[in-house]
Amino acid sequence: MALTKDGKTYLFNQTGSLTDKLNNIELPEDFDKNTIPTVPAITEKIRIVEKGDELFIEPSQLENIINLISGNYVILEQVEKSFDGYVSEDEYDIFEKKYGTASTEKIGQMLSTSDIYLSDTAQTKKFHISWERSPNQKPIKNCEEMRIWVDKSYKPGTTTVAKETFIMINLSKIVEFYDSNITINYDKKDEVLYIIVN
Repeated sequence: MALTKDGKTYLFNQTGSLTDKLNNIELPEDFDKNTIPTVPAITEKIRIVEKGDELFIEPSQLENIINLISGNYVILEQVEKSFDGYVSEDEYDIFEKKYGTASTEKIGQMLSTSDIYLSDTAQTKKFHISWERSPNQKPIKNCEEMRIWVDKSYKPGTTTVAKETFIMINLSKIVEFYDSNITINYDKKDEVLYIIVN
């Protein structure tokens, strides 16, 4: 995942910069934290599903992406051969995930749900995403169920392709919620999701 802003490209760094971590450590006065290179912790591969002109992702991959979409990020300029630096999340807490359970009419059966609450950096508005996890996985609010082909390995040395059902979130709805001046582009060849600030 990468952020493109003012003609420069920044790779998403999941752990933040080493410089940020050093802010909590007492160092000698003449120590220049700006000379320390940041080693990125690249996020796992994002499962992107294209449906028409829309891009969808799994809820587990949403937190990092919304920080870039919402403008909740910090840029560390560090020119490399193929990019201009790193970007990591800023200080605002704009993502909250909750799990809920409730009893059902059937004795011994529980209803289990997942809820994600997104907010803007000023904490003035909320966007709710919800789905049922069990007894049957199904979308409740601002998400949808999709059947996706995935590679499976049932025993060492063998691979097969099977369809699995996933809860997916439409990134266009997230951009609309944040009223962001951004475009999202997925480069299939390089498998990189670009968040482009216009």
